[in-house]
Amino acid sequence: MDDEPDEAVEITRRTQHAAPTDEAVRQAIAAVFAGESIEAYEVSVALVDDAEIHEVNRRFLQHDYPTDVVTFNLSSDDDLLEGEIVISCQYAAAEAEKYQWPAEHETLLYVIHGALHLVGYDDHEDEDRLTMRRLERVYLEQVGLEPPESHRHLDAPQTERGAAR
Repeated sequence: MDDEPDEAVEITRRTQHAAPTDEAVRQAIAAVFAGESIEAYEVSVALVDDAEIHEVNRRFLQHDYPTDVVTFNLSSDDDLLEGEIVISCQYAAAEAEKYQWPAEHETLLYVIHGALHLVGYDDHEDEDRLTMRRLERVYLEQVGLEPPESHRHLDAPQTERGAAR
């Protein structure tokens, strides 16, 4: 029996838009899960366009519009985190242009955001949204990225990690 964590990330690309490398996606997920003490996980990441995420959003969440990221926690027990993250690289490209940073970086922000949702964070209330933004900044910095303008006003103290689920 080995002591290594059970980590599996499957990445599917169904987009013509710029997307980060598989290694960058895996690194971002690993940073979040390590920071949130998740040792065993199986996660699939689908990099898609607006039309596909619109359909996912409509079909599963009854929201009739494209969005940035949709997550599904499929875990059936506490020992293994299982989930799916669906990200629109087309949406990321449009947002990246607004914040003047690469679309691949915006997509990694969505990877981190989706991973935070999988570990139990929510962003429906203002306080929870602020916690998620701070954590996104922490994990962006851990993978070597300068946060976009939309996140630069936030402090990123390490004490925020794991603060509110």
